[in-house]
Amino acid sequence: MTKMGKGLKGIKSYVLSMREMENKRGLSVIILLVFVAMLVSFVSAASDFEYQKGKSNESIQAAGLIDKAVSCFGEMQSRGIGLNRANESLQEALQLYSAQVALEMRGGKGDYKIINEDSTEVCGIKDNAFKAQDEMAVFNESYTKAASQVNLSTMDKEYNDVIKSFNEERFEDTESLIDIAYTKLSDVQASQTTLKLFYETTTRTIKDFFKENWKGLSIGTAVFLILLAIFWRTLRRTLIKKRLEHLSLRKESISQLIKNMQRDYFKSKKMSETEFNVKMNTFKEMIRSIDSQIPELKEQLAKIEMKNRAEKKGRKDI
Repeated sequence: MTKMGKGLKGIKSYVLSMREMENKRGLSVIILLVFVAMLVSFVSAASDFEYQKGKSNESIQAAGLIDKAVSCFGEMQSRGIGLNRANESLQEALQLYSAQVALEMRGGKGDYKIINEDSTEVCGIKDNAFKAQDEMAVFNESYTKAASQVNLSTMDKEYNDVIKSFNEERFEDTESLIDIAYTKLSDVQASQTTLKLFYETTTRTIKDFFKENWKGLSIGTAVFLILLAIFWRTLRRTLIKKRLEHLSLRKESISQLIKNMQRDYFKSKKMSETEFNVKMNTFKEMIRSIDSQIPELKEQLAKIEMKNRAEKKGRKDI
């Protein structure tokens, strides 16, 4: 019921009682009360009009961005991601929005630029955080498998930098730090494999050499360089194979994560459509990056194999 309706209903009750007391006097009172009710209704309507006038198109647009920011904030919270950065931007947007709407209601012009920037930043933080979290999942999978085969203690700093950047909500840095960690991981694996292969290949020869030529230590450096030249191609081939194995392992990890994600989305419904699409695009980009590296490595490996076959054929011809 409107304010005018409520006022008239009260007036009607009052009129009935006044008629019993004094008709003429009651008529005067009725006129007065009707006038008061109309005045109150007019003031209320004017107030509502001013409020609507304060809700400009800019304020409505800003409110929509804030609603979206709140949704992004909730998605981050559901995935257990740090919220300090997002919360600061969201709180600032909410406080400034209230102040600008109040300013418009008083007849001023609101400025929603910072509000829109803060709201947009919340969802930008969410996107970077989701991408960083997905990249970390793949990296941890590769790191764990590699740690079961080789000693990765020399890359503790790189690994801790990745974890620290994510925990401190430096999501933009996490992705580049993961790339650095992958490079370090490959280097550690390659160096340990190289040392092992070199040791197995040359130990017997070097041991015999030093037994027979223990006085000839001065030529040790030359012998090392000769052996390195002899086995360089073998070492290089081994490194390339290890690199291919590493890329294959990484791709396999991503494929497994995609399968798990699809199960969560299509069967158990544990994942929203937005989250599914964002993660799927991230994983596809990672697989494309891996696929782009493999042909070049295979080409390098094929060239080494061709040289080895050519040398063997040359020795047979001799």
